[in-house]
Amino acid sequence: MERVTTFKTNHQESDPKTLLVPWQRYLQEHDHSAGTIKKYIQAVSNFLGWYEEEEHAPLQLTALTPIALIGYRNELQHEQHKSISTINLRISALRTWCGWLIDQGYLTIDPSARVKLVNGQTGSKREGLSNPQVNALLRQAQASRDAARNYAIIQTLLQTGIRLSECSALTFGDVTFGERGGMLLVRAGKGNKVRSVPLNSSARDALATYIAPRLEIEKPSIKAVATKWPKSASPHAFDALWESQKGGALTTSAMGQMIADLVKAAGSLVPEEMSAHTLRHTFARNYLTQYPGDLVGLAALLGHSSLDTTKLYTQPSIHQLAKKVEQLHINAYSE
Repeated sequence: MERVTTFKTNHQESDPKTLLVPWQRYLQEHDHSAGTIKKYIQAVSNFLGWYEEEEHAPLQLTALTPIALIGYRNELQHEQHKSISTINLRISALRTWCGWLIDQGYLTIDPSARVKLVNGQTGSKREGLSNPQVNALLRQAQASRDAARNYAIIQTLLQTGIRLSECSALTFGDVTFGERGGMLLVRAGKGNKVRSVPLNSSARDALATYIAPRLEIEKPSIKAVATKWPKSASPHAFDALWESQKGGALTTSAMGQMIADLVKAAGSLVPEEMSAHTLRHTFARNYLTQYPGDLVGLAALLGHSSLDTTKLYTQPSIHQLAKKVEQLHINAYSE
């Protein structure tokens, strides 16, 4: 059913580009993540740019019609490098924007109401690293300038599946560090959702080595660090877990750049497109390999609000499909 509100005629000639600023503010006020807001704003900006190029004139709200939106969707489908998920993300952004325009009285009828998402099956691009690639990355971290910190960051991302922004936001008080178990409290989750994620022994061991000097522990061990870990009531509970080389909190962008540097230094041993999110995919695929069908558990760990998102990890990756096709009996050159 199409959404209808009272139309504000003085808004009829409003420049859609100027409306991106209040829309962005609206998204921020309604707890959308910074990453989602960035993608949504970029998606609508791309649409406005495409329209102006096609029509040789900037879009007016009176010309924001289903035909224009469908035309843009069809154009995206003809671009070979655009994945289905990318196209659907842009359509979803336009739907959200149109919904806001309705709520604010800029439009009377939602032009995106009947614009469907793109259907189709492709190999999942949520591919993780293979065991040799993981080992190569960890070796590179151990050989880097700030080896203990970098190794602990990679292990934390790999063993928990948390997002890069969630990892960089961690404080001492967010970590329950014990000799036999541990837990991360993710306060800065997507959509401001809080969740707890178990911290296994591999991650705790790496953290112990990194944190020991800050706790004035000469011989690092999980037991020693667990004994001196700052409690939630400690004045150090709000100290950043990850420090930069200058002693300040390590930012998300700096953490991402560190990982990019490790990937570059590893050369052909690690895929050049690998990022922190690849480690999240690696965790998810390994979890489902060991615990097939436990989508509910994985969704809780990853902080997914919908199982539909988690189900994407059950799809075979593009490389897995390629390997299967290569091994078909009809392939005369199969090994």
